[in-house]
Amino acid sequence: MIRRWHAESTDAAERGRAYGRAWRAELRASLAEYSELFERLAFAPDAVARVVDGALAQTAAHAPAVLDELVGVADGAEMTIAEIMTLNARTEVLALQKPEGGECSTAVFLPADGPPRTIQTWDWLDALSADNLVRSHIAADGRRVVTFAEFGQAAKIGVNSRGLGVHFNILHHVSDGAGAGLPVHILARRILDEAATVDEAVAIAEAVPLSASSVITVVTRDRAVCVELAPSGIAVFDAVPEQLLAHTNHFIDARLSAGEVTVYASTTAERLACLTDHAEKVALPTGLERALALGAVSDAPISMRPRPESPRHLQWASKATITIDVAAPAIELHAGGPAEVTREGWHRIEA
Repeated sequence: MIRRWHAESTDAAERGRAYGRAWRAELRASLAEYSELFERLAFAPDAVARVVDGALAQTAAHAPAVLDELVGVADGAEMTIAEIMTLNARTEVLALQKPEGGECSTAVFLPADGPPRTIQTWDWLDALSADNLVRSHIAADGRRVVTFAEFGQAAKIGVNSRGLGVHFNILHHVSDGAGAGLPVHILARRILDEAATVDEAVAIAEAVPLSASSVITVVTRDRAVCVELAPSGIAVFDAVPEQLLAHTNHFIDARLSAGEVTVYASTTAERLACLTDHAEKVALPTGLERALALGAVSDAPISMRPRPESPRHLQWASKATITIDVAAPAIELHAGGPAEVTREGWHRIEA
């Protein structure tokens, strides 16, 4: 289920406390799920603690306002800041041992005479995050931000009222897991809170240390780019007008792809081919039209379903389909993959 919440306070700590009070049960349930996953993956508790401690230190150095909010979340939920940071740094913890599968398919079509048209599936472990949250808040400079994320995370996929949005896919690189890094979910939050242009978003990404890889697709009213991120460096790919820009879960940049870690059972190539083969559907004017059109493609791999041959805790599923509108800033979404999208279940949340 996708839940919704609006933060009334503009004070970061008070906003966090209100969040923690409102969603205490969901935060604790999410932590329990991830704790069980880490145990099943045989992560040593001290290794997880090192990643979380490093994430806390990097957040204090590079995103202090976000840390103020997360401390408030911990206070409101009667949890520790380390527990809340574990939820934000789950990608960095999982970088210690890449679980089989893949996460997320993103596509953008940049018209010659209009804003980008986007769509993404959010794919994640089926046993986790049955409930997720679309939350909205007012940033320090007065901009409005709306973002979809798992409970406890500062951000994931979203858009701000300045007309800048982000999509989000996981990647895997040999440089992952070395040293301390700013969690990629907190990086996404900084971009939404602070950037109004692609160049500003890229500058924020270039300035922070990372310990896990991702690709953040940044869209504004006149530009769209994929920003591939790894601890060893970043690469930026611009959308070409009247062409599709798509990304799944492998690096495109030649230098970064040399360090690619291929995850067992990944369908990244098949999902990228599906998006490329159906570029005309991504080019449709509205998010709902895009989702319905892609959902009508027979056996499309972008609507991921759990594989019964995999262990229960490593079965992947498309848990949400999301589009971004940067012209009249909003996210639109539906639970499940495109194959599950209906007109009645499609929701629009404005920034």
